Amino acid sequence: TDNTSAENHCTIFTLAEAVGDVNTIWVGTDDGNLQLTTDAGKSWKKVNPKVQGLPAGCWVSSIEPSRFEPNTVYVTLENHMYGDMNTYVVVSRDKGTTWSFLNSSPLMASYAHKIRQDLVNKDLMFLGTEAGLYISLDGGANWTAYTSKVPPVAVRDIQIHPKRNDLILATHGSG
Repeated sequence: TDNTSAENHCTIFTLAEAVGDVNTIWVGTDDGNLQLTTDAGKSWKKVNPKVQGLPAGCWVSSIEPSRFEPNTVYVTLENHMYGDMNTYVVVSRDKGTTWSFLNSSPLMASYAHKIRQDLVNKDLMFLGTEAGLYISLDGGANWTAYTSKVPPVAVRDIQIHPKRNDLILATHGSG
């Protein structure tokens, strides 16, 4: 008997605290729920992205509250467990009330693991996908594959060194 409960999809998959506001916390799950608290966890509001073309129940793979605009949050979602390898990246500019896609459709890169906004330049964005690293210089309107010494492997996490601004990648595969 399989008693792992992996198929129940009730796991918090990602968590992000708003920059400069310890009371605002975002939580995403592997069953498509995105929740927000603005009172340090006393109450929670479900703010699931509703965007035409986004399948219901996608895993929330990462959350990136903007450090430049307090009401803006970027979210990556993925649906590969159902054979959907599309890249889903959404943004809300009103703390989760409304959502829209970032321009990720031309990537055809595979599903997204992580989105990160630069620490200095609000328009510089990094996107880690199952098929490599992508960079946007215009806030996600256009993306390009970054291939200089980064192979097309899964980029599972992205960090930026707070003092040296070095990009730090966690990869899976031959990276």
